[in-house]
Amino acid sequence: MTILQVWAIWFGITATFMLSGCGSPTPVTQNAGPPPPPPAPAPEPEPAPPPPKPQPDPYETAMNEVSSIVKRYGTVYASVKDDATADKSVEEIGRMTARLRALTELVAKIPYRPGQEKHALALQTELTNLQTAQLSNPDMQRVVGDPELALKFIAAHQSFVTEGLLPLGQTIVARQPLVLPQTESPAASQLTPPTK
Repeated sequence: MTILQVWAIWFGITATFMLSGCGSPTPVTQNAGPPPPPPAPAPEPEPAPPPPKPQPDPYETAMNEVSSIVKRYGTVYASVKDDATADKSVEEIGRMTARLRALTELVAKIPYRPGQEKHALALQTELTNLQTAQLSNPDMQRVVGDPELALKFIAAHQSFVTEGLLPLGQTIVARQPLVLPQTESPAASQLTPPTK
């Protein structure tokens, strides 16, 4: 190789490196105004709504009202002083009897759920207390001891018991689950293969 050839190769390599670094010029952008605004901050997530308040058990609500009626019945006689107050008390007993009938219809429509037996037991206790109160409540004894007032209250009391409490008690008993004892018959035990 001659010097001229070496010189030409060196010049070609240098030109190739120099030209390879040169490309089209980068376009210069002119400033067209202020920079774009920063992106809007993401909205803060709204807090989750509070859970709905638990609805009271309609059976429990009805039985609580029955309990208050039974307790009120024992105190109605205290306000009886004369014929006018006796008439008001008899009217109140009539309203309580009507409300017990309405509650009986409501209770009959409510589906049974486990744990509702406690309300039936509580009502049984209150009815037992009411029977005891009839014997020991001086206001009841005073009203029933007066022949004129007793006539008004005997019918109201009979209606309260037979039209209000008895149908309610029957409805409550009918709602209770039937629990049969789990006994295995001898024939069934002979059909079951023994476990090893």
